[in-house]
Amino acid sequence: MHAKSFDLAWITVKDLKQAIKFYTEVVGLKVMVLSEEYGWAELQGHEGGARLGIGQMRKESDLQIRNAVPTFTVDDLEKAKEELEKKGAKCHGPIEEIPGHVKMQMVIDNDGNHMQLVQILEET
Repeated sequence: MHAKSFDLAWITVKDLKQAIKFYTEVVGLKVMVLSEEYGWAELQGHEGGARLGIGQMRKESDLQIRNAVPTFTVDDLEKAKEELEKKGAKCHGPIEEIPGHVKMQMVIDNDGNHMQLVQILEET
């Protein structure tokens, strides 16, 4: 197999509208596709990049699918973490850093899905 690109990661949620509100108002993404009929939305950063797919849970076992961890790049991780926490997001663990490369922070949404904030560091 030869993957051509990475364009979308998706998660399953209990309440599509609540999840859209979280990812637009708290994380700052914008809705690109919304199909309430199918319980589906796709969101993207304001500067493009891969999309986050959000699927409405159809049956209780749907929530067992929890393997996507979307990663969102930010300019200032500490500032982004502070803003998310003020808006009610839950951060999981401390900020981790790989010196000269990246800082990372895990965040948990309202349905228990994990996402990661990442700040790319410039080597000095």
